[in-house]
Amino acid sequence: MNKHSIEEVNSTRRKFKITIGKPAIADAFKKALSEIQTGAEIRGFRKGKAPEALIKKFYAGEVAKKAYERVVEATYQDTIKEVDFQIVSYPMIEPEGQFQENDEFSFSATVDINPKVEITGYKELTLKQTEPDADIDEQVAKTLAQLTRDNGSYDKEPTGRAAQKDDFVSFDYSMKLDGKELESRARKDARIQLDGTNISDIESNLTGLVPGQSKTFSVTFSADYRDEELQGKTVEFAATLKSVDLLNAPEIDDAFAKRFGAETVDEFKRNIRNSLANMLERNKIAQFRDQIIDQILSKNAFEVPESLVEGTIDRAVAEANGRVEKKAQQDSNDEQVRNQYREWALKEVRGVLALGHIARAEGLTVDDKEVSSEMATFAAQTGARVQDLIRQYGAPIIEEFRGKVLIDKVLKHLIGLNKVEIANS
Repeated sequence: MNKHSIEEVNSTRRKFKITIGKPAIADAFKKALSEIQTGAEIRGFRKGKAPEALIKKFYAGEVAKKAYERVVEATYQDTIKEVDFQIVSYPMIEPEGQFQENDEFSFSATVDINPKVEITGYKELTLKQTEPDADIDEQVAKTLAQLTRDNGSYDKEPTGRAAQKDDFVSFDYSMKLDGKELESRARKDARIQLDGTNISDIESNLTGLVPGQSKTFSVTFSADYRDEELQGKTVEFAATLKSVDLLNAPEIDDAFAKRFGAETVDEFKRNIRNSLANMLERNKIAQFRDQIIDQILSKNAFEVPESLVEGTIDRAVAEANGRVEKKAQQDSNDEQVRNQYREWALKEVRGVLALGHIARAEGLTVDDKEVSSEMATFAAQTGARVQDLIRQYGAPIIEEFRGKVLIDKVLKHLIGLNKVEIANS
């Protein structure tokens, strides 16, 4: 008969001490012997027909290895079914004594666990919103206008007049930074609308030019500009206005809707609204995420499994390396490199675990339909196929998406529970 006990190593680690009885050992050897016998080839016997005695003689090590792996894994899995805590790491198996066919066998399995923590104060948060909620009707109108611009045609304004506010203009430009030409950023026949949605230094200097006229001026990029090399920099910008363009916008009707996979214009507009609503909700959750986690962690101190921290560092280094050339990549085994991510990783793990505990306390769950929807959205954004993701990464990818959906659901729930202030009000 199998026996086990559980030792508390610390608040995030448990050590199982397991003894497998003789009958289970014997059964594991018998099944391993039978499996190997089926495919064994021994001179003088047809494949799979060699007697057990010869199999034991020639395949003793392989039989013992297969029996060990079978019975240790099965016994460990049976043992953890009885625990009331969440295991978050693979077991570190340590045998005690020899594994033999006619004797019981003991081993230990050390695992990291998600400690049971009661998170407090999560209903007494104060959240600062930097901007009021976007007007969804206004966003839908802007999206439709952008789609008509992108799918319309343009004629040159016939009089040759100067560019005015709200005009569409085509122009060539080049850029210099500290006197050095930025060749990769030069453009021919760029088109923008002078409607205040572009970089103000560019719009203001193009306004008033007539086709064929050139102008050199300074452009200062914001500190969070999408091109990291230009963030916060002032460059010399040389532009030549090619034309003022008149938009021939397509009519937004059922025929136009069909270009985007909708049967009617009403369905098309509904799809746009739903997509924008989801995007705005995600943006809002992202805006509050750090505030929520910072406040919850300041109210609740608890230890986290070291294996989760190390795994989070591994993923962070891998993601960082995926964004740079090979020669600039970091060595994930370098302790100095890992220490650069450690404080962030510790906070990330503590935050996710805290949100998970809140989900259980609030009865929040995620069903398979929600996971499928999230995976479909990700696939559409990346050009991948859901079935290919599952084929490549297996079942863990499904659980990874389930966890992401749950975290977003908890954050949304907490935003609804707590006081939200507009920061500039």
